[in-house]
Amino acid sequence: MYAAESYLKSAEDAELLVTVEGLPCVAGVSTDPLSNERRLLVEYADPGLLSDPGSVRTLWRTLLAGHPDVSALVVRTGGAVRLAPPWHPDLTYVRLSEDADVSAGPDAPRVTPATEEQLPLVADWLVRAILHAAREQQRPADPEAATAEAAALLGTPTRESLLVREHGVPVGHATVIGRAWDEITAETHMELVDVLVEPGADGPAGRRALVAAVAELARTAGLPLTGHVVHGPDGGGDRVTAALCARGWTVHHRYWTARADELAATPEGTRRP
Repeated sequence: MYAAESYLKSAEDAELLVTVEGLPCVAGVSTDPLSNERRLLVEYADPGLLSDPGSVRTLWRTLLAGHPDVSALVVRTGGAVRLAPPWHPDLTYVRLSEDADVSAGPDAPRVTPATEEQLPLVADWLVRAILHAAREQQRPADPEAATAEAAALLGTPTRESLLVREHGVPVGHATVIGRAWDEITAETHMELVDVLVEPGADGPAGRRALVAAVAELARTAGLPLTGHVVHGPDGGGDRVTAALCARGWTVHHRYWTARADELAATPEGTRRP
């Protein structure tokens, strides 16, 4: 996955562009809003840097030397790239294929747009999802920070939330950002932020109905639909990703994480896909 020239130019203007062996890399320090951990976010590394073991060693050594105070590195890669330990997947972003059949079926539960009065319910579901993701990744999570993150999502101008109902009662939601901008690839897409169905409800039917409704929103808008999978140490994220790919989704890109001290001890950190 190669970056748009406009993105590389803006990264250079912000002094975030590093050239390693003549190839571009964009990296900057960020603070995790839930754990307050200082991490180096490598938003982009040229595929040539990640495909050659010698270039990989040079890349990680260069980044670690320039940022000795970070506790972890996070790197975005294309979907075909697989990083070896100590790297582990953090998030996998998947995109729904244009010809995928995600119909909900004739007996699907009813899906309706969330009203203003129902947004507190959606906010609660978002907070639960944010805290659950943090626990999955074995990261500390501040409930107040999660509440603030959920509020920011609900305040996004193109945000839409849909509710699925059983016996007339809302039992789950799907929340999307209607026009999300990927500045690295210069693509506009619809982003499925969260899908949640209450444990006591018919989860498979509810999720199918919500995904079908969201896919219709994306088709109407003429935009690709992107979602994400959270990875924990138990391998569940890989199983969820494989199940989604079997239903017409494809891996678009991933975020990988490695502890800085572990990466310094094993600087190769990658293998060919």
